[in-house]
Amino acid sequence: MPTRICWILLSGLLLSHTLQAQPLTAETDARSRERLRAFAFPPRAVRLLDSPFLEAMQRDVAYLFELDPDRLLSRFRRFAGLEPKAPEYGGWESQGISGHTLGHYLSALSMYYAATGDEKARARIDYIVSELAEVQRAHGNGYVGAIPEGDRLWAEIARGEIWQAEPFSLNGAWVPWYTMHKIFQGLIDAYWYGGSEQALEVVTRLADWAYETTKNLTPAQWQQMLRTEHGGMNEALANLYSITGNPKHRELSEKFYHAAVLSPLSRGIPNLTGLHANTQIPKVIGVVRQYELIGSDSLRAVAEFFWEEVVQHHTYVIGGNSQNEHFGPRDSLANRLGEGTAETCNTYNMLRLTRHLFALHPEKVRYVDFYERALYNHILASQDPKRGMFTYYMSLRPGHFKTYATPEHSFWCCVGTGMENHVKYNEFIYFYNGDTLYVNLFIPSELNWERRALRLRLETAFPESNRVRLDFDPEVPQRLVVKVRHPSWAQDALDVRINGEVQSVTSRPGSYLTLARVWQPGDEVEITLPMRLRVETMPDNPDRFAILYGPIVLAGVFGSRGLPEGGAYAKDQWEFFGWPAPPLPKLCGDLNRVEDWVKPLATGGELRFHTVGVGRPADVLLKPFYEVHHERYTIYWDRCR
Repeated sequence: MPTRICWILLSGLLLSHTLQAQPLTAETDARSRERLRAFAFPPRAVRLLDSPFLEAMQRDVAYLFELDPDRLLSRFRRFAGLEPKAPEYGGWESQGISGHTLGHYLSALSMYYAATGDEKARARIDYIVSELAEVQRAHGNGYVGAIPEGDRLWAEIARGEIWQAEPFSLNGAWVPWYTMHKIFQGLIDAYWYGGSEQALEVVTRLADWAYETTKNLTPAQWQQMLRTEHGGMNEALANLYSITGNPKHRELSEKFYHAAVLSPLSRGIPNLTGLHANTQIPKVIGVVRQYELIGSDSLRAVAEFFWEEVVQHHTYVIGGNSQNEHFGPRDSLANRLGEGTAETCNTYNMLRLTRHLFALHPEKVRYVDFYERALYNHILASQDPKRGMFTYYMSLRPGHFKTYATPEHSFWCCVGTGMENHVKYNEFIYFYNGDTLYVNLFIPSELNWERRALRLRLETAFPESNRVRLDFDPEVPQRLVVKVRHPSWAQDALDVRINGEVQSVTSRPGSYLTLARVWQPGDEVEITLPMRLRVETMPDNPDRFAILYGPIVLAGVFGSRGLPEGGAYAKDQWEFFGWPAPPLPKLCGDLNRVEDWVKPLATGGELRFHTVGVGRPADVLLKPFYEVHHERYTIYWDRCR
């Protein structure tokens, strides 16, 4: 078991009355600050400007407000003996995992409120929390949940009767602790981001219920129970402990330590082959969160080794991982291209883990490079532009297509994480430490750094343009160290101009360009990024490759013939598995000279390319994968000899 977590957050260190301090902000206590070397800005400090990311957020928010909270609350009320106010939704919300969506929904609404101050979102947060408080009172023991047969299940666990513990089933219930994690974190986010004091009251009572339910389990019974997917319960309870300082919350967080998976990772043993991928990632996020609070090197080692193992040995070019939700053998990807590749939840969680690790090691630009790759090529690519819906898997089967959820009859895990994905695009663009500002991502945005009385505006059409402009507007001149990421994919020197004058500064790919000076109102920095075409081959097949432009994965597109009528919207995530795909060309170009046979098209600013003379039997049109929707595509190509 990890070292016991010591009490860590003083109540006076809240960010504000209405927006409590979240992890990775400088408002955490002194012990955490000793370990965190870069800090996130509060969501309200970073406003998205016009870009595909802002459009994706707006589509997501429109869907959030289309949903009826009473339908998401339906089973909570029914299983508490209360009359539902509306019928339940379909899909997973009418099955054994019901309730998980409401947790994600609360988190998404809360993050959106924190970023925008939209009182409509705040009113909905307060309503849901008040309803959950009524459900909790009806149960009478602190419990809040919508799990079928919950009373029977939790009574058995309290008695130590664990008669089934399989990857997705505990005593006949579908991943109950996974579902509870979503509810815990949704309530915590409603407190942190939504300013709901009642949410903290409800989740504290819920944690006390969880403690009482499990207090008599032996260590062996705990480990048996943890064989079933349990989400990030260790993270949620560590988060709660960081707020309350209650030693019971600390103790319970520690007990959700799945030794069979985490202990080998702490010793650098790669033991992921065959494991369900997204069962493991939340455990590791919880471990790194515990490290932030207590500083145990073994916890940090787990997180760092796991990240390297997944990113370096199990990840596809789009930044996603897994085939049919499971890790395969290390570096074995070439023959694992199917409809079930790259579960979107996995990438959601890998980005969360990456954000924590960057805060510990901001000098490791590879964390940001991965974040950028996965954000553009998987997360942004996962949302349907017509209806704002989300993918479960990101099919990499050549000639296949993306499948999206229905608005009311799916509610997969990736619908819940999808709700969150597209309201928090502002969270990783900028970080800071003291007088140092990190510019990580080239997403149009405006930073309001209140403590420095500084506004910074980042304008760009990246990746359609390789030019980035930073406009500084401090209230008074001030010295500031600005670190702009020099991406690993930008192999040439950056062109940097300040107020129109060329700067003699140096940086290398995979580092930060450092600009240290006294910044005046009106100062302007222009940076030109060297973007080039390149290829990346499979680790286990050098003749199977993908084409990229800078960090952007390019997909060959083949039209919409034979796609489902009305669009590829599905109740079941595997509904369109096995649909026939057309034969695809091979590409015969020299992979070391890709710019000789992939040429840009004049399209008025859009990124469009085509192959020239290398396609067998025909050349192909290429465009960014995040723009591919409702059409057939391929990302990985076979090279002909």
